[in-house]
Amino acid sequence: MPASESRQPSPRFLIRELGRGTWPDFVRIMEKHNGVWGGCWCVAYHLKPSGSNTTATSRRAYKEKLVRADRSHAALVYDRANVVGWCQFGPPAELPARMRGFRKLGEAAPDWRLTCFFVDRDRRREGIAEAALAGALRIIAAKGGGTVDGYPIATGGKPYSSSFLFGGTESMFAEVGFRPLGSLGTSKRVMRRVVRSR
Repeated sequence: MPASESRQPSPRFLIRELGRGTWPDFVRIMEKHNGVWGGCWCVAYHLKPSGSNTTATSRRAYKEKLVRADRSHAALVYDRANVVGWCQFGPPAELPARMRGFRKLGEAAPDWRLTCFFVDRDRRREGIAEAALAGALRIIAAKGGGTVDGYPIATGGKPYSSSFLFGGTESMFAEVGFRPLGSLGTSKRVMRRVVRSR
């Protein structure tokens, strides 16, 4: 089967945006995975370099505060009642971390950033990241669209642990119309596309 066919998201997945109503579902998958990445709670991109949320407990509280204030966004991928993955997204003002590289690229900051993906360790290689990406783009379109950047990991065609592909892959972004802008370091790429308002 060609790679493009195997990557098609399953129609059984439902996308819902992270918010007050979906917070308990997000907490369940986070707790299953110990807060992800040693207790990150998906706040690393929310924090400026001087950010002080250094424990898993403080990060969880900070994430909940952001969600309740509508300042943290993600496309949650559901299989029935359970979240099985997500794509975090938001404007640079909400996700200010790791923006310094744009100066050397000579590019304006995007309207939206797709900063990280997570897939339940028991559900990898089912098209969940692709479903999360498609869902995030639909939600961004509903919020007015604009330029959207992703930061995939450049694997160079070599085997790579899926645990470290938190930025997605270049091919996943290319398949939905993103074009390369440049590199941030040795393995992280910047890819961009314009999403029209719906």
